[in-house]
Amino acid sequence: MERQRSSVVSRNVVLVLGLMTILLLGIYGESFAGEAAPKTVKIGCVIPLTGPYGAGGKWVKQGYELGIKQINEAGGVYIEEFKKKLPLEFLFLDSESDPVKSAGRMDKLYSVDKVDVFLGGFSGVLVIPQLATAEKYKIPILVTTVTSEGPFQKGYKYIFSVFQSDLDHAIVFFDVVESIPKDQRPKKFSYFAGQDEMGVTQVGYFKDYAAKRNIEIASIEWYSMAAMDFSSLIINAKKAGADALFSIPGPPQGVRLVKQMKELDWSPKLTFMARAASDAAWSKNLGKDGDYICDLGGWDYHLKLPGVEKFTNDYKSAYGDFPEPPAGAAYTLIQILADALQRAGTLDKDKVRDAIAAANLMTIMGPMKFKPTGQGDGKYLQIATQRQNGKKELIWPKDQASASLVYPMPPWKER
Repeated sequence: MERQRSSVVSRNVVLVLGLMTILLLGIYGESFAGEAAPKTVKIGCVIPLTGPYGAGGKWVKQGYELGIKQINEAGGVYIEEFKKKLPLEFLFLDSESDPVKSAGRMDKLYSVDKVDVFLGGFSGVLVIPQLATAEKYKIPILVTTVTSEGPFQKGYKYIFSVFQSDLDHAIVFFDVVESIPKDQRPKKFSYFAGQDEMGVTQVGYFKDYAAKRNIEIASIEWYSMAAMDFSSLIINAKKAGADALFSIPGPPQGVRLVKQMKELDWSPKLTFMARAASDAAWSKNLGKDGDYICDLGGWDYHLKLPGVEKFTNDYKSAYGDFPEPPAGAAYTLIQILADALQRAGTLDKDKVRDAIAAANLMTIMGPMKFKPTGQGDGKYLQIATQRQNGKKELIWPKDQASASLVYPMPPWKER
């Protein structure tokens, strides 16, 4: 009798355990057979949405969001390890245009949100600190709007950028100069350099290329990053006989520089004001005085490349205007990331990093891959635009141009 009771109890225990196992498997699914597939691929970004860099941060965020939306509408990115597509989840924090917060707030995305990959914010001053943080955590980061080559010469392994470099700026400037008939080219140029890392690096490149291309440097003039009076620089360049100018001021500085050039009646035949002339309010602030100024935007919606027209139309539908260069470059990063994730077939950070490093695909910036340093290596990174009749036109390279270079820049009194 006792033996019978024991047998019944044993059967009941087995039955209860079996039911519990079925119940737990129903709740937790495949976690008993191996690690469960995550619900999303988590992408972390600290980006300036407020403060002086807020406008640029908005453009970058819009490019990211549009790229992510299109991928998710197609079901996400297929990850072989989990035998399924995973949507991209965009987790972002406002850096408030503060370099310290730009890097520091990545800690929360890393430790609390457990992101799989980082995207960068806007402007080198905010993005460069983020590169060291991503490298510290050994999480890949894809960034744009960084021209400085300094961070990419430190041996970092997890940082990647698609944007014109300081060297690209020098190459484009001299290529445009040499595209002008020899007897009409500017003979001397002045470089107005900001007293920052970019200024120091670019002066070196411009000196080197001026020597290689046999173009004389009339003067190199330095200004502080807070400067708003450029009269002494203009007077010096004018006295030195400069008939071309290259500079990379901030937008308010660029507006002031043009106004002072007009006041002092200096009208170089060719003028590049990278960064400043990229600003959407350039022509609004300067009117006709803003015309004929050239810029180096890193991307342009006039490019005749696969996907550009669709991206431009989708962007206009979503945000009501043509995309600015940072938006196009940000969208490109999403194209690269999605391709790398699928090729990696996993969310393992090192394998994703290796897949990004091995990227070789067509993007809206053209064919794109990466140098061993992590900098972009693309045919159409070296582009130039010019303001004509209040609109931005792509003038370089010629095979992609929407308009020809207007040269020489007419004297102020003839406008």
